[in-house]
Amino acid sequence: MLAQQLGARLFALGAYVGEVVRRHTGAAWSGDDDDPAAEVNIALDLPDGRRIWPVQRVMKRFSNGGEDGLVAYGAALGLDTGSQPATRRRPWFRRR
Repeated sequence: MLAQQLGARLFALGAYVGEVVRRHTGAAWSGDDDDPAAEVNIALDLPDGRRIWPVQRVMKRFSNGGEDGLVAYGAALGLDTGSQPATRRRPWFRRR
């Protein structure tokens, strides 16, 4: 799915991540309309004074893999990311 329109899709994912953070923290979007890279540099100003860049984080996740995971990002921001799903190995075949 990311083979075509990669930039637009990463922006959409970053905007989604940012909107989830905004709704849960009360943050406000912040950007500069004169910035030629405004889509990448759009930020969220959190109520406690921190500023984050969710689109850039999604781009880092795409480039670097799991070391820049989004769940850890949310958890570091104080969001309830839920419990880790239980992993249960299922046999390839069942004996009867």
